[in-house]
Amino acid sequence: MDYCFEADSWGASFSFPWAAAGGYIKSCNEAQIKILLCILAGPRYTDSAMLSAMSGFSEADVDSAVTYWKERGVIKVNSENPVVSKPEASHTFSAKNEPASLVESVKPTKAAAVEKKIIVKYSQREIQQKAENDATLKSLINEIQSLQFSINGMELGKLIELYELYRFDAPSILLAADHCRAAGKCSIAYLHTVMINWYNEGINTYAEVEQAIITASERRSYENKVLGIFGMENRPSKKQQQYMTEWRRLGFNNDLIELAYNKCLDTKSKLSFSYIDGILKNWAKVGVSSVEDAEQSDKQHKKKYSAVSEDKPSYDLNEYENFARNYDFGDAPWNVRKEEDQ
Repeated sequence: MDYCFEADSWGASFSFPWAAAGGYIKSCNEAQIKILLCILAGPRYTDSAMLSAMSGFSEADVDSAVTYWKERGVIKVNSENPVVSKPEASHTFSAKNEPASLVESVKPTKAAAVEKKIIVKYSQREIQQKAENDATLKSLINEIQSLQFSINGMELGKLIELYELYRFDAPSILLAADHCRAAGKCSIAYLHTVMINWYNEGINTYAEVEQAIITASERRSYENKVLGIFGMENRPSKKQQQYMTEWRRLGFNNDLIELAYNKCLDTKSKLSFSYIDGILKNWAKVGVSSVEDAEQSDKQHKKKYSAVSEDKPSYDLNEYENFARNYDFGDAPWNVRKEEDQ
């Protein structure tokens, strides 16, 4: 029988689902508990023959154990198919399962979505055991601290959560940590928030993390230049950041933004993001891409506005004719006074 289990393999180091399986330890037999351990340590896609080779029990015992633990809710099998062919790869407990180094570690496949917010708490003993059993995790903890990150027990649990639950590999976490350090944020809590936001956006592999950092750096550089033009020293609000993100998307460079800013000061005598946004949006509609284009567009607008103003009289002749046609001059004040004098 071929199996596709819900959880990905954690290699030679894994967590045992004690909350679900603990109540059956006394009643289960030797084959069932050993086969469960092989399932937890094995690959997601496997079959009876592979689990039989790992556990030393027959394929019939394997199928029986899978049914036993599935019925009790300890494991979840996404699919069960009759054996068609043996998988080429096999899973064994050896040092080969661990990456040779942080740089050489294999990038993980896309992690399954975490539907609800999950809070994982580890005891100091569990953390110590995980670090001792996983050379990559131990090296990750040491490398993080070398980046001037101070880590207490709770923060260490957050780091392990990124590594085990959200399936970010060690190089990705170190790359993100260095990015946070460059921004002056040497905090595991900040690192955790950044990476969870990335995860929710579908960013999980090393290449995706690297691209996210490049994009964030370019956005920050753009915003800093705009704030410099505006003479702003305070951190921009979320709404102001949205304006700048849109200006960057539209392709407005520093010269055009400075020109729009000066026009804003000429009219409003103060900084107004919404007014500048209106100027830039109007330029975008007519295809302005340079200061010269903007100046030419303004000249055409002024010329058009001036021509309309000259053609338009200071009064509305039609309105006056309608007034004269409908007004009863018999009620005029001078007629009323004349009648009273009589």
